[in-house]
Formats: sequence, structure tokens, C-alpha cells
Amino acid sequence: MELLPLLFLHPPVTGYYASSKGYSFWTWFFIGLFLPIIANIILYFLKDKPVELGEIILHEHEDNVLFSKDGFSTNQKIDGHRIH
Repeated sequence: MELLPLLFLHPPVTGYYASSKGYSFWTWFFIGLFLPIIANIILYFLKDKPVELGEIILHEHEDNVLFSKDGFSTNQKIDGHRIH
């Protein structure tokens, strides 16, 4: 009975770990639900997925977006410097 709360905490942790490595949160959430310890062991040995440039959104503040999903610069100034 004391392990029951741990079983409910494990799937979100597994999903978060998977998403930090570039994999689907929900897929690994359900894998972690049915294979709690084994899922994390599998994730540990999987390589991180490479991030494509179109998925990266770099920003210092919400109004200073450097790259949008289509890859074009969308800001006018960053730290007082004009960006073309």
C-alpha cells in the first residue's frame, strides 16, 4: 500500500525524462505506467534525438524571439541592438 503513490508518480517522471531526450511525453508516460522501472532503464540507454532547427525557439524575453518555427528572425531589437 505504501508503494501505491510511487506508482502514480513514476509515469509523469518517465514522460518528462523522455521529452527532455526528444521523445514523446505521452508515449513514454504510458510505457512508464505499465513498465515503471524498465521504462527509465530503456530511456537511459537511448540516445538523445537531434533537435531540428525549425523546432528551436530561442528567446530571452517573450518579445525578443530570435527564431520562429519557420526559421526567420521575428524581432527588431535585442539588448538595444537592431537585428536585420
